[in-house]
Amino acid sequence: MSDGGLKVEQPMESMEALSKEAEELKVKLEEERQKLNDVPLTTVAARLENLAPLNIKPRRVLRGHQGKVLCSDWCNDKRHLVSSSQDGKMIIWDAFTTNKEHAVTMPTTWVMACAYSPTGSMVAYCVPSDKPVGSDARMQMVLKVTGVKQPVF
Repeated sequence: MSDGGLKVEQPMESMEALSKEAEELKVKLEEERQKLNDVPLTTVAARLENLAPLNIKPRRVLRGHQGKVLCSDWCNDKRHLVSSSQDGKMIIWDAFTTNKEHAVTMPTTWVMACAYSPTGSMVAYCVPSDKPVGSDARMQMVLKVTGVKQPVF
């Protein structure tokens, strides 16, 4: 009766053969890469034409931050925007109407980053690690404004 499976007579020899084949494939791959790598990137870039200046006109101006805006992120709905700045505020905007939907004062003036969650239902922010995050009461206010049930650490 046959077991129908593949029998390997000497597993060490097959491992050596597979290792040798893998090394040969690595060498072939490197040779193919070298064929395509015949010109340095700077030479190729020098041949390209300069890009024409972009004619970008501002469509909306969102006024509300007192310090430099350090970060902003668009929500997946393409309508809402969150921004954070050196004034310690994180603002959630309706970009179509330019209205502030939420303005949250953060525990520190340096809110380095902010981002929407992929679902658009949560907003995250980042402060430098040497700054205190603040009291629980302040955190509860942030969670309430952004609609989050509990903090995620």
